[in-house]
Amino acid sequence: MGLRIAIFLFSLNGLLAADSGVISWYKDIEQASAAAREANKPMLLDFWADWCVACWVMKNSVYTEAGVVEVVSKKFVPVQIDFDKQERLARKYNVASLPTILFTDSYGTELFRHEGILDAEEITELLKALPGDMARINRLHQVLAEDKGNFEALEGLGRELREAGLYLRSNQYYSRALKTDPAKKEPRQREQILAAMGWNYIELRESKEAAKVFERCAKEFPNSESKPTFLLGLGQAYALADADDKARKFLNAVVSQYPNSDAARRAERILSELR
Repeated sequence: MGLRIAIFLFSLNGLLAADSGVISWYKDIEQASAAAREANKPMLLDFWADWCVACWVMKNSVYTEAGVVEVVSKKFVPVQIDFDKQERLARKYNVASLPTILFTDSYGTELFRHEGILDAEEITELLKALPGDMARINRLHQVLAEDKGNFEALEGLGRELREAGLYLRSNQYYSRALKTDPAKKEPRQREQILAAMGWNYIELRESKEAAKVFERCAKEFPNSESKPTFLLGLGQAYALADADDKARKFLNAVVSQYPNSDAARRAERILSELR
């Protein structure tokens, strides 16, 4: 009964906060997590300290802006964490500088962080881009809580986080999925995960890692229908690394070997930018 009352109060506080122009911060992360799980919302953890000047700027000039209040109150369960008084949490999340804002799932698993001050426009844009519905992610984490090596849950989290634009976290779950028996025994599963990881690295502009993944794909799956996308990925990775000659080699291979494919059209666009 107590939890239901807490959840009701959280929902009510969120509505009232948005209307009143203030954010109703939780101070207790366990209570916040319970509310987040019930509402299938992510948590926003704001690490701050009395001595942190930038934190006070955020508190007085950013978190009071109407647009920020609205998106935080409606989309997240907000938690304000005193860096000095809640050292355990600072250590748990490896917070070394202030201000630090963490975006987590409903269970407190970190998905994204930003270190440093943000103005109202920057933080609003950032928070709007992050997913607000944690229902599917929460269900997958519940499975992992009981079976840490569950392939479907690991692959599912990798896919969900990729779709949310959280590419670094996505690859962490994909990497764990690759270590499971289903991925080792099923080439198609392994191929799909590796390709997704490669494109995640492209999004992260980590050209070296992207090239390594796509090279593995091309070597391990030489007859795959996805080979043109592997070659395209290699071309993009080398283009990101300013290795234009290598980029042209793979991009031209896509165009010449797979002339009517989507990959060829994308390769042609990249080639035109390199010339």
